[in-house]
Amino acid sequence: HLGLTPQAIYKFGTYTVRAKDKDEAEKLIEDAKLLERLGCFAIVLEKIPAELTKKVSEELSIPTISIGGGGHADGQVLVIHDLLGMTHEFNPRFLRRYMNLFEDMSEAISKYVADVKSRDFPSEEEQY
Repeated sequence: HLGLTPQAIYKFGTYTVRAKDKDEAEKLIEDAKLLERLGCFAIVLEKIPAELTKKVSEELSIPTISIGGGGHADGQVLVIHDLLGMTHEFNPRFLRRYMNLFEDMSEAISKYVADVKSRDFPSEEEQY
């Protein structure tokens, strides 16, 4: 896993795009090649410039997987919670929501709370 890693927030203080400058990009390429030599079967490239993902993918013989690294990898990842729209405050550029479950879940929870408060839930049919 190269580029942005979740634990990087403690080092960099932000979830910003990684390896935008030449030195960091070259280090990432070196690290990717080293990981391949050490036996990794694939590498995740997270939140790095698309052209860097392309370069890494071209230089490695193992698959690359992009999460916010552009379309030049061998595969793509979107976290299921993000893909389904289960959250609404996380909005990175690379995220495409295919549903908006946050609204549906919020509505369902509100209905449940109202039913419990009104003692409509559980009904006689929903009890033993």
